[in-house]
Amino acid sequence: MILKGVLSAIVTPFTADGEKIDEAALRKLVEQGIADGVDGFVPAGGTGEFSVLSHDERLRLVEIVVDQTAGRASVLAHTGATSTREAVAFSKHAQEVGASAVMLATPYYEPIGFNEAFAYYAGVAEATDLPICAYNFPPATGLHLDVDFLLKLTREIPQVKYVKDSSANIMQMSTLINEHANEIHFLNGEDVLMLPALMLKAPGMVMGIANFMAPALAKLHQASQSGDDQTVVTIWRQIYPLICLLGSGRYNSGVKAACELLGLSVGPVRAPIPQYSSEQKAVLKNVLAEIDPALLTGAAR
Repeated sequence: MILKGVLSAIVTPFTADGEKIDEAALRKLVEQGIADGVDGFVPAGGTGEFSVLSHDERLRLVEIVVDQTAGRASVLAHTGATSTREAVAFSKHAQEVGASAVMLATPYYEPIGFNEAFAYYAGVAEATDLPICAYNFPPATGLHLDVDFLLKLTREIPQVKYVKDSSANIMQMSTLINEHANEIHFLNGEDVLMLPALMLKAPGMVMGIANFMAPALAKLHQASQSGDDQTVVTIWRQIYPLICLLGSGRYNSGVKAACELLGLSVGPVRAPIPQYSSEQKAVLKNVLAEIDPALLTGAAR
């Protein structure tokens, strides 16, 4: 299954006390996402709060999402970890339960360079047959996967077929899409660069806002691929204030707050991730009210 279109960086619903994954809510969220038009899901990613999940919780998340999608949407399981050993274990499990592909952010906290990052991806490729999506998010990992490194990856490790790029580097995005689309597929992971990515006809996107705004993103992607730039701009102008608000801080908390405001039960973020304040929720509610309801999740209608 080729990864393209709108991939939801699906949140991890928790019980009210944040202690357990709310499995029933997760299954409902998958169903709503499919109904809203997403092409795939990315469980246990950044928006899914993977950094505060246990090893077993990450395994269970992937199992549930794969089971609930039942082949109706792709599942790009985030299997990145701070050690190659654990990344391999997550990736082998993803293959065993039926994920479409695996995505790996490079290890963080302990600084590494390109040689170590290459060996990390190579180690995962040796352990699984699944397609691999490199995840470039330098603010979190401390390592920017530049064009040269990504091309080395895909040329020397054929399983590396995608990159989710959240670097906010518009030159890198343009180079990869315009000059190397036949070698590595670009998935935009940066909300604020959505407009230029759409204008460049990026083949796909991985977005946290897809949890509650998949109809807008599906329309944007379809318009982009068909060359309907006016529709792209019109929708973008509607959702831009929301993009700015979420990008101003506490992104994960904001996505979950938006879900709750629109009828999707996802619970709180898990400590120590900061919750949205009541004041922030009030501002968010007002911003959402300015968006055409047809662009928001059907759960709100």
